[in-house]
Amino acid sequence: MITHKQRALLSVIDRLNERGNATKFMIVKNLFLLSVEENIGKVIKFYHFFPYHYGPFSNAYYADITKLQSDGLIIENDHHLELTEKGKDVSTKTERKAIFRIRRVANKFSSDKQIREYVYEKYPEFTVKSKLVDNKEKQLIPGLFSIGYEGRDIDQFLNLLIQNNINILADVRKNPFSMKFSFTKKKLSTYLEKIGIQYIHIPDLGIESDDRKELNSMTDYQNLFKEYADSTLKRNKEHLDYIYELSQSNRVAMMCFEADIDMCHRGVIAKSIANSKGIEVVDI
Repeated sequence: MITHKQRALLSVIDRLNERGNATKFMIVKNLFLLSVEENIGKVIKFYHFFPYHYGPFSNAYYADITKLQSDGLIIENDHHLELTEKGKDVSTKTERKAIFRIRRVANKFSSDKQIREYVYEKYPEFTVKSKLVDNKEKQLIPGLFSIGYEGRDIDQFLNLLIQNNINILADVRKNPFSMKFSFTKKKLSTYLEKIGIQYIHIPDLGIESDDRKELNSMTDYQNLFKEYADSTLKRNKEHLDYIYELSQSNRVAMMCFEADIDMCHRGVIAKSIANSKGIEVVDI
């Protein structure tokens, strides 16, 4: 099944190919500008971006390029992508409102250099990992943070970590498995390594899956978290101390699933460390 954003990607490639410059660099920067300047995400579900080696990048975009090539919808010719006849047929079904935006952005830039200079100047926060910019190492203020990945794709998640200068991610899930494949332990740790963030897993601070069943009200959550604080946290004080010590010289984010920290056991961990050590834990 072809998604709306994949159809839009095909239309971007087709329009850029007509203009003679459908390089992967040009394509991903067009997608980025469609997201941040044309608000195409209000029309269709779209890509998200994070700073990488050559500016804004999207893992979802990269995966879709691979899939569309495998499905015979695009081909690569001399470092430029172009649609097959099958791909052209699919691209005609792109949302009309998206097409107008795609054409506006594609018509603005004639070369990789031109779009790179525009993006790098206007969105410097997306150049902090770039190999094309001499980024001076910042003096970061250590601290402890919390983050959930519910409702976020991997690119949004990575961007949040980078924009908050996180350099260690502490996964406090009991079982680091997810229906979102990008957030399984092996895959997530690989993504993090590529952007210079250390991954550590502390399963002893997790909650067993069976204990999370039958949570139908706030009272159910409160009872679960009280039991968790009275048992698991008291047995694992050394892990809490370890996280705190890391946060004294690093920017550490504790990760679990839930978007709302009050509905997640990482909130209990955060309160315990904050109260015992007299520090603030920021949820991002």
